Amino acid sequence: MLLYKFKIIKRFIVFFCFFLICIFKTNAQITVSYPNIDEWVQKSFGGQGIILGNITHKGNYKAIASFNSTKNVLKIADGLLISTGEAADAIGPNNDFNISKDFSYIIDHDKDLKSIEKGDLYDVSLIEFDFVSFHNNIKFNYQFASDEYPEYVGSSFNDIFAFFVTDEKTTKNIAVIPGKTLPVSVNTINNKYEAALFINNNVFINDINKITLNKDKSINPKLSAGKLWYNMKSVFKKGENTGRNESIPDENLLKTVNEDLYNYLQYDGITQKLTAQTFVEPYKKYHLKIIIADVADNFYDSAVFLESRSFTANKDITQPNFKDYLDYSKLIDPNLILQGKKLADILPELPNVNIYFDFNKAEIHNEEMKKLMQFIDIYDKIKDYYRIEIKGNTDSIGSFDFNYKLSIKRCEAVINILQKNIPNFITDAVDYNSFTEPNSNNDTENGRRLNRRVTLRFIKKNG
Repeated sequence: MLLYKFKIIKRFIVFFCFFLICIFKTNAQITVSYPNIDEWVQKSFGGQGIILGNITHKGNYKAIASFNSTKNVLKIADGLLISTGEAADAIGPNNDFNISKDFSYIIDHDKDLKSIEKGDLYDVSLIEFDFVSFHNNIKFNYQFASDEYPEYVGSSFNDIFAFFVTDEKTTKNIAVIPGKTLPVSVNTINNKYEAALFINNNVFINDINKITLNKDKSINPKLSAGKLWYNMKSVFKKGENTGRNESIPDENLLKTVNEDLYNYLQYDGITQKLTAQTFVEPYKKYHLKIIIADVADNFYDSAVFLESRSFTANKDITQPNFKDYLDYSKLIDPNLILQGKKLADILPELPNVNIYFDFNKAEIHNEEMKKLMQFIDIYDKIKDYYRIEIKGNTDSIGSFDFNYKLSIKRCEAVINILQKNIPNFITDAVDYNSFTEPNSNNDTENGRRLNRRVTLRFIKKNG
C-alpha cells in the first residue's frame, strides 16, 4: 500500500510539473510571426550567388510563418516555417500527442507530389519561385518535424514534403537523405532508420489500434485510435477546432528527450539540420517549389523549417564532368534571365586582346605569352557563347607583300598556341592585314610598336 501511495505521489509531481510548463508557455523559446511571405523570401531566404524572382505561395495563411528559435531549441536559429497545420502550433511544450489542424476536407492536387506519393493529399502549403544561380552548386538548410512520429512510422500516413527543382526539361526532388536518393519523410528518418539524423521528442504512450475516421466522419478501419479520438472531438466541439488535445506525458519517456526541445517544440520528432543540394547550370533560369502536405487524411501535422539566408550557390569542381565557367555576374543583368532571356542573348561585347611582337619578328616573347594564356583560360570558359576572330598586323616599314607574309607568320604562331591548349580548336575567321589596319600612328616608334600585333576578338555566336 505504501509503495502504491508513493507511485501516486510521484505521478502527481510529474503531472504538476507538466501543468506548470503549460502555464508558463508564454516564455516559449520558439516564436512565430506572419510577414508578407513573398517579401520575406525575397529579402531573407536567398544568400550569396543567387537571385530570386516571380515568387508565389499557396495554402492557409496560418500555415506559413517566420520563426525564431533561441536557447538552441532548434538547429536553425531563424527562418520560415511551412506547415500542414497552424504554424503557431509548432510552439511547445509538447503537450499534445496528435497536434492537428484540419483546414479543409478537400483533396488537394499537385502533379509533382503525385509523382512520389500516390495517396490523397490534404492541407497543402507551398512556396515557389524562379531563381538564377551564378555557380554550379546550390544548397539550403532545413529541418523536418512531424506529429506522425512515432505512431505512423512505416504506415501509409506518411506526410510528405519535397523541394522540386525544375528546368525546361526535368524536375528533381532535392529533399533527400544525404548521399542517397531516398526522400526525407517520417518513414525514412526516424528512431529505426537513419537514426543519427533523427531527434526524438515523443513523451506519450499511445495505444494505436487501426481505427480512425475518414473525411466524412465515418469509421475507417485503416486508421488509428488517436485519430478517432481527434475526429470525435471535432464532431462534437462547438466553434473552431484548435487541434489541441491536452495529453499526459509518460514519466519514463520524459527522461529520454531533450528538456529544452520538449519544453518549446510541439512536434513528437524532428530531423537534424539537413542540407538540400543539387548541381545546376550557371546563369540559367530554374524553378524551385517547396511543398508539404498531409497524406491520406488531414490530421497529425508536419512542418518544414527553412533556414534564413541559407539558399546559396558556390563553385564546386567535384561535380562529375565539371566544366569551368566565367563569372558573368558583373557583366550582365541576371534579372533579365528571370524575365525569360537566355544568357547568350544578353552577353556583352568583350574587349579585344592584342598580342604584340618585336620588329620583323613572329616569335611570342614571355610577357605576351602570359597574356595569351590568360586569354585561353577565359575563352575555354565561354566558348559555348563566343567564337574568336584573329587578325594579323604589322607596322608600315617595308613592302606590303613582305609585311603580308609577316602577318601570316604572326597569326600562325598564335594559332599554334591556341591549338595546343584548346582541344579541337578551329577558327574560320583569320585575316592577314599587313599594315592596312593600323591601331596607331606609324610615324613614331611607339605607334609602330602598337601596330606590330595579332588581335584576338570575341564574337558572340548569336551575333
